[in-house]
Amino acid sequence: MAHYATNRYSYWGQLGLLAAFVGGGLILGIVASMIPMLGVIDFASKESLAKQMENILKPENATALRWSQTLATLFMFLVPVILYARVCHVKPKLHLGFKKTFNWKQAGLAMLIMMACLPVVDGLQELTKMLPWSKATLQKFDETEATYFKTVAVMARMNGVWDFIISILVIALVPAVVEEVMFRGGMQNLLSRWIKMPILAIVITSVIFSAVHGSYLGFLSRFALGFLLGWMYYRTGNIWLNIIAHFFNNAAAVTQLYLISKPGQKIDASMMDTHSPWWLGIASTAVLIGLLIAFDKVGRKDIDRPGEEVLIPGYSSNPFDNDIALQQGSNQQ
Repeated sequence: MAHYATNRYSYWGQLGLLAAFVGGGLILGIVASMIPMLGVIDFASKESLAKQMENILKPENATALRWSQTLATLFMFLVPVILYARVCHVKPKLHLGFKKTFNWKQAGLAMLIMMACLPVVDGLQELTKMLPWSKATLQKFDETEATYFKTVAVMARMNGVWDFIISILVIALVPAVVEEVMFRGGMQNLLSRWIKMPILAIVITSVIFSAVHGSYLGFLSRFALGFLLGWMYYRTGNIWLNIIAHFFNNAAAVTQLYLISKPGQKIDASMMDTHSPWWLGIASTAVLIGLLIAFDKVGRKDIDRPGEEVLIPGYSSNPFDNDIALQQGSNQQ
């Protein structure tokens, strides 16, 4: 779609504001995330960081960990991008991609795309392991993944349907909304309009999206997911489709955990680390390409100069004229 902006700020100015808001959100997020952990972490303890982390990742701390993660995510990503959009753009919701309607056929295809890419994503993770890492480096990567799986296992502790619903909200819905609004609606949107090369903007955003998750072995996998989500946003400009696709991907993982878990027993999240045969990866790639083509065709009538920027009527390319234009518009009303 064509992105609406005021041109009140230069692209460097918009990037600077977004970075400043993210920096402030990072500080607030760290502080906010500590509040639910006050009864869990002994700040006066002289125990090592590893021992403290071991205490945090106990099943009884699931609720505190969920709240901590949710607050950190909201302050680090969602609040900053909303502030950026409100400051830099006259129509912040529209700018971020919150359209009033969306194509239900595209929504269905978006979910199918997430399903079709799973063997490809799995293959990319296996490919990452096959790269010529040193033994010490690979061991460090494995330790990081093990910590990640432990965290997920605690947050996704499910002894019944109610726990399953909470896990869906915390692990699937919140990250889907927050990450899509920040990375696609905010970052990719800005880069696409700035460098006038939407595909490069998708690549840069996907690299940052994957790096933020802090998974070395899963870097290529999350990059691929980020690229697909970025392509959807580039072709539609509708953030709702991205949220639906991202949520579906996360919810499928939580549901898988729920199905393999047993009440009262510790969840082994590493069981989700499946290994698909090479031929399935090739077949899913072909299916994925077909789905992407169908996705594009179904919503072709909704595409309006994707990646470009247009001025809202009444706004000049000279940022100093914008206040005058706004004043004249208010006087006419």
